[in-house]
Amino acid sequence: MRIFNIIIVIALLAACKSALSPEEKVVEAASAYYKDHPSDSSGMALIAAMGKYIELKGYADSTTARYVLESARISSDLNQTRQAMSYYKTYLVEYPDRPDQPNRLAEYIKLAEKLDQPELNDILYKSFATRFPEDDRTASMTDKVQQKDMAADSILWHIGRNMFNDTTFRLNEQRANLYIDACEAAVAANATLPNAPEYLFHAAETSSTLHNIPRAIGLYDWILQKYPTNKRASTSLFLKGFTYDNEMKDFEKAGKYYHEFLEKYPNDEYAASAKFLLDNLGKSEEELKKMLDQNKQAKDSVQ
Repeated sequence: MRIFNIIIVIALLAACKSALSPEEKVVEAASAYYKDHPSDSSGMALIAAMGKYIELKGYADSTTARYVLESARISSDLNQTRQAMSYYKTYLVEYPDRPDQPNRLAEYIKLAEKLDQPELNDILYKSFATRFPEDDRTASMTDKVQQKDMAADSILWHIGRNMFNDTTFRLNEQRANLYIDACEAAVAANATLPNAPEYLFHAAETSSTLHNIPRAIGLYDWILQKYPTNKRASTSLFLKGFTYDNEMKDFEKAGKYYHEFLEKYPNDEYAASAKFLLDNLGKSEEELKKMLDQNKQAKDSVQ
C-alpha cells in the first residue's frame, strides 16, 4: 500500500508539472538555471521571466503573488535595493489582506533604511506602528523614530513644502524624489490612509514636473485601480490621457483614455477639454493655437 501511495504522489506531481503554462515553464527553467548558476544576469533573467507571467496574468492570479515576492527577494540578494522595494511595494498594495503583511512591510522598511533617508524611515516606522500596534517589532521601530512629535502626515507635508528653494524658487530634484518616495511608502504601508489618493496624486504631479513620465502614469494607475470612487480618479484618468498625448506622443493610447474619460465622466470639469483634445489628436501646439484664434475671430465677427 505504501508503494502504491508513493506512485500516486509521483503521478500527481508529474501531472501538475505537465499542466504548467508556457510562461510558468520558462520561469521554472530560469529558476533552475539561477539556482545552479547564481549571478546578476541569471537573477535578472528569472525576474524578467516572472515579469512576463505577471504581465499576462495580472495580480489576481494566485501564482503572481509568489512571483512578486520572489522578484523582491532576488532583487534584494542582487543588491538592487530600489528594485526590491518596488516589488515589495507592489506586494503590499496588491495583497493588503494577506496575513504576511507585517513581515513584508518589515522587509520593505529594512530596505528603505539602506537609502539613508531619515524622514522616509520615520514615516515607515510610524505607519508600521499605526497599522500593526500589537506586533512584536512595533516598539523597536517606534524607538527608531527621530521626529517623535510629528505625525506621518506632518512629515509628508514638511517634505513637500521644502521641495522648492526659498531663494530661486526652483524645484530641488533630490527633495522632490524624496517626496514621491515618501508618498508611495506611506500609502503602501497603510492603504486605508484617509488622504492616500491625495498623496498619490501630488506624487504623480511631482513626477510629471521631473519628467519621470512612467512613474507619473504608474501613480495615476494606482489611484484609478485602488481608489476608483475618489474625486482624484477622474482627474487622474484625464491626465493619463493628456500625458500620453502631450509627453509621449502616443496618440492611440491618448485617444483610448480620452474616450474612456468621456464615457465615465461626461459632466466632469475636464470633459470639454478631453473632447477638444480627442478631436484634435496629433496636431501641434501651433496648429491648435491657430485653430483657437480662427474660432475666436469667427465668434467676434458674428458679434
